Amino acid sequence: MIMFEDALPPGLRNFVRLMVKIKTNLVVFALPILPITFFFVVFFRYILERDLFAYEEWLMPICFWIFFLASSLGTYHDKQINADLLDEFTNNKTLLWLRKVTITLIELVITLFVLHWAWLMLADEIASYPRWKTTIALKIPFFVPRLGIFVGILFMAFYSALAFYVMLKVGPTQYAQTMHAHKLSEAEAT
Repeated sequence: MIMFEDALPPGLRNFVRLMVKIKTNLVVFALPILPITFFFVVFFRYILERDLFAYEEWLMPICFWIFFLASSLGTYHDKQINADLLDEFTNNKTLLWLRKVTITLIELVITLFVLHWAWLMLADEIASYPRWKTTIALKIPFFVPRLGIFVGILFMAFYSALAFYVMLKVGPTQYAQTMHAHKLSEAEAT
C-alpha cells in the first residue's frame, strides 16, 4: 500500500499518513513498557522478594493495543508473511497485478468478517454496561483490550480496502513499474 499511496486523493493520503504516524508513535512508545515491566517483575521477585501487584492486568490492554495496531501497520506496509513465489517465475505484469488484486480482495473479505465478529464482541461488552466484566484486582474493564482489537482490525480492513482501490486504480503497467523500482531500491540498499 505504501508504494502506491500517491494514487490516493490528497485529503485521504494526508489522513492515512497521519493515522500511520499516530499508530507508529503509539506502538513505539508502548512497546518498551513490556520489557521494562518484566525487568521490574524479576527485580521485585528475586531481589526484593516481593511481587509486583497485578502487573498482568495492566499489561493485558497494552499488549492487545500494541499487537493489533502493529498488525494494522503491517497491513499498511504490506509486510505480512506470505509464500508467494509467482514473482520469481513470471514477468507477466498483468498476471502479477491480477494475483495481487485477488490476494488483496481475499484479505479484505476475511478482514471484514473478522471485523464483524470484533464488533459483535465489542457490542456485547457495551450492552452489559454497567456490569462490565473487569480484571480481578485493578477492575480494568475488558472493554479496553477489546476496543484495541476492534480498532486494530478496523484499520486492517481500511488499509486492505484502500490497497484494493489503489490496485484497481494503478493497473498492471504502473504496478509492474513501481514493483520493479522498489526491488531495485531494495537491492541497492543491501
